[in-house]
Amino acid sequence: MLHLYALHVIKLYKPNGGYYCIDDTMKHHTNFCKWIHGVFVLFDHALKTNMKAVCIVFLYYSDGDNVKFPINFRIYYQDTKKMPWQKKKKSVYKAKYDLALEMIEWALDKGFPRGVVLADSWFGSGPFIEGLKNFGMSYVIEIESSFKVRMPFTEPMLTAKGKIAKRQYACTYLPDVFKAIIPFSKCGFAAKESKAEKVLYHAKIITAQLNSISGKHRIVQSIDPVKSTTKYLLTNELTWEANKIISAYSNRWVIEEFFRNAKQLTDMEGATIRSEQGVTLSLCLVSWIDFLLHFENHKQSTAEKLPKESLTIPSIVRRAQYWNLEAFIERVLKDANLLKKWLGMERNNLDRKRKTSNILIDLEDCTATCT
Repeated sequence: MLHLYALHVIKLYKPNGGYYCIDDTMKHHTNFCKWIHGVFVLFDHALKTNMKAVCIVFLYYSDGDNVKFPINFRIYYQDTKKMPWQKKKKSVYKAKYDLALEMIEWALDKGFPRGVVLADSWFGSGPFIEGLKNFGMSYVIEIESSFKVRMPFTEPMLTAKGKIAKRQYACTYLPDVFKAIIPFSKCGFAAKESKAEKVLYHAKIITAQLNSISGKHRIVQSIDPVKSTTKYLLTNELTWEANKIISAYSNRWVIEEFFRNAKQLTDMEGATIRSEQGVTLSLCLVSWIDFLLHFENHKQSTAEKLPKESLTIPSIVRRAQYWNLEAFIERVLKDANLLKKWLGMERNNLDRKRKTSNILIDLEDCTATCT
């Protein structure tokens, strides 16, 4: 089913480049969920507490405009665990970045073009980045401040015997490296007719090699001056400036919108299913509904029925609800007897009589053996 879905999407949109967003979300459950497939006790960083949930890793596509759709997903199993209802069967543990690489490879095999992979700091690890390099993908990934940068010595380092040492660099934490850099650029929105310019980030950029990740990278320190928060973004595009790197990474937000719509509009968290196949079908339906809603938005935008900027998915749903309401009111105004017929049908269904209790009697005395 996912294979046919992918072929249909490629034929429909003919994607060229674009952004591949990787992230995971949880389907939360109540305490009475030990019989729901794949439930583990996981730590939710949004709620800052442990809870019983199913964790799903999604691969989502965006062209940076109004073409958006989920590509694939994987259920994340925290550890090898025997499900109570599946005798002699254990779930297979794979790290989240392995699941992400598996989906990217699957997408490339189906015919999706290479593009820019966007992911948060949970996927900012050496094995994941090495996998992306092997696929020939560009990437902008958030990394933790605990990473170290290899800073070359100003003078050659010698061994105790006076020979040139193999290691000609010192490892310095990212915050300390950027602290020594004075110049920074302001990134934000330009002034408009009624609005002044708005500064969103203070950015610094370097080209360096991390100690735990091979190869040279562009690393951006992005500081939000309002919230006083700092992010570090890593990319293998060595010619990109800080503004372009931050702009590319901002496209990762579309997968967060997908999670919100999946939970609020399609009730993704409401399914309590006992089999892996059931969970898979449920997630397929959620993904395809999101694809259809975004496709509706795309059709209306290209038909010049909408402004240049695309609408949100809740707006598309509200538009459909409004059109249904409009069609219903129009039908009522044209057909004077419609409301009477409707009320008559509802009135006929108001009362239902209970069945009368029949008296049980002996119908016949038999001597033959009962079967």
